[in-house]
Amino acid sequence: MNKFNNRIRSVRRQAGLTLVELMIGVALGLLILSAVLYVFAGSVTSYRQQDSLSVVQESGRIALEVVNRDLRMAGNPGCGNLAFLEHQTPAEFSDAVSLTPAPSGAAATPDSVTIVRGSAEFAVVSTSPATNQVQLVSAAPLGNINPGDKLLLSDCITTDVMTVAAIAGNLVSGSAVSKQYPAGARVMRLDTVTYSVGGGELLRNGQAIATSVENLKFYYGISNGVQRAAARYDAAPAVAELSNIVAVKLSLSLVEGRPAARQVFSSTVALRNRAP
Repeated sequence: MNKFNNRIRSVRRQAGLTLVELMIGVALGLLILSAVLYVFAGSVTSYRQQDSLSVVQESGRIALEVVNRDLRMAGNPGCGNLAFLEHQTPAEFSDAVSLTPAPSGAAATPDSVTIVRGSAEFAVVSTSPATNQVQLVSAAPLGNINPGDKLLLSDCITTDVMTVAAIAGNLVSGSAVSKQYPAGARVMRLDTVTYSVGGGELLRNGQAIATSVENLKFYYGISNGVQRAAARYDAAPAVAELSNIVAVKLSLSLVEGRPAARQVFSSTVALRNRAP
């Protein structure tokens, strides 16, 4: 009998966990699991934010580089810093039309701007058989020229815009210009570039060059007409002041991801041919 009672007591001592012990174990397990999930979620959020910031910085860097280059070349006649240059086709190329601001008028709405300039690549005149023809040393620097393209001719005294009618080898024929340009004069493409924002993208002539764009603002440095330095900056200069714009301040705001990574990129660009 004693052996039987001892065996019963031994079985009772080997019984499973009580309900309280089980609940404590589950609670501790949930606590540890919550801590692990919290750390994991924090790591994922941090990774996403860093990835978004990387996208914003890369887009902003590329956008500034491209926009600054075009702004710097606004009104470029191929002659550097010249205070006096006679523009024979002022409606198409002159200081007054090299920059056309299009301010939105609202702080949260992006601006746009149109730039007119001679291309950085240029060909050199060999001879001018007539006022509607130029013989180039080589037309290769201008790339593929087609009828209807516009070329800017400059000898650092005058500028003219010629509309191409035909090209045979290195001989370009087109609309008549003001004179026969001498040997050594430059011939450039007449480039028109418009920057705007649409669908969260920075557009250059309608082509996206940067994504995640939230806002774009331009402020134009206007000289007093005597000194070639900015006397003030204005987001909406008067038409009469366009030829006195000597610099442009740019503010580009980008935002990407969730949580949002936001950064504002700013620069000030002096116009190459109007620098003091």
